[in-house]
Amino acid sequence: MQQMADEQRCGYVDCDNTSSDLKCCAECQKVRYCSKKCQKTDWEKHIFVCKAAKPISTVYYLARDLGRDNCKVPLHHQTCVDYGFDKALRIFGSEGVNRLCMVYQKLIRHLRVPLKTLRTWQKEGRLVEGIKSVLEAKEEKGDLYDWFLKHQYLFDGSSIDRATTVRQTMTSVTAMLLKVWPYAGGSPHDTFATLLSKSAKFSKNQHNCFFFVAVIQNPGVPDPDIELRLTFGFVAEQALNVNLGLKYAELFTHCTFDEFCQAYGRSSIPALFARYGIVEVGHHPLFRDVMSGSPSTFKSVWRLKFYIEDVGHSRPGEHTPPAPSVVADYGYGNCKNAEETKLLDTLYAQLFGKHAVDPLALHVACFKGELLDFAKKYVKLSPWTAKYARLLKNSYSV
Repeated sequence: MQQMADEQRCGYVDCDNTSSDLKCCAECQKVRYCSKKCQKTDWEKHIFVCKAAKPISTVYYLARDLGRDNCKVPLHHQTCVDYGFDKALRIFGSEGVNRLCMVYQKLIRHLRVPLKTLRTWQKEGRLVEGIKSVLEAKEEKGDLYDWFLKHQYLFDGSSIDRATTVRQTMTSVTAMLLKVWPYAGGSPHDTFATLLSKSAKFSKNQHNCFFFVAVIQNPGVPDPDIELRLTFGFVAEQALNVNLGLKYAELFTHCTFDEFCQAYGRSSIPALFARYGIVEVGHHPLFRDVMSGSPSTFKSVWRLKFYIEDVGHSRPGEHTPPAPSVVADYGYGNCKNAEETKLLDTLYAQLFGKHAVDPLALHVACFKGELLDFAKKYVKLSPWTAKYARLLKNSYSV
């Protein structure tokens, strides 16, 4: 009986093996595996927990979003640059991005190309050559292969001129909005000029809802620097453990545009999800909390999470600044230079990422003036303990 009590399950989620002699990850000393094979297979996910405070190769972001278990357009900025998504979006809009996703899904999910191989191709400027060789060797010469051959320049790392970017962005946005215009009550035969004229009568909430529906249905999720990620609850997606963009798309097949706008204005989108049977979203306490004051009022911890997610997906220095409430509550007002701001960014990124702390628990600690004690439970603060002690003081501290 004692032996069974000491047994633990392998840390790889798809493995059911249990043992009292699991081997610990040498990096984090927290997750245990039954074999090197399981540890190696799980690494593309575990790396985001194990090395949350260290630079992570963009190929792992690619695999995280398009690997075995997911089908999400990558948002991490450098990943989009390295693997052609930034260029595809600028030139072809969502259609080009979707095609690119299909190429990488085939490589990673179906053909099992090792991530290290993909990373080497990208680093050495040989993505086109490498992808072509794999698809030809596997005799994968269907429509996707033909598309790849016609659009090899998306994979070669070259830049595009600004005029092309502006022109293609306008074309993409126009198509995106026209696609969902009938859902908002317009005619499928309306021109873009008519759409602009009629939508000019929309309220601010209606404009936000219309643009959000367009983003979701094209398909995708709001970029990390767009406030719609906050107002529509994507800051709680990690805890939901679902693809929130797909759940919104499902909701739009049930509710009308007017229903959605009314729920948005009344801070009752969770209730709308629940009404149409999508209870894993509608009843989740964190989603309900972040949406309880949307679109106007949010706990500062949700604004902090929005800021930290934007920092993680942006080029250095190109992210949105923290909201005033975040500056006041979470120590950013104590920072004397960029180095100290980076210390706080790293700390909160570890808390939300590697340790997946409950944002509401962090919120409680903040309003008790106990941010330092809270952080110590999860993160090793040395050799900056004294500096963190100063930075993490707020108006609630004793």
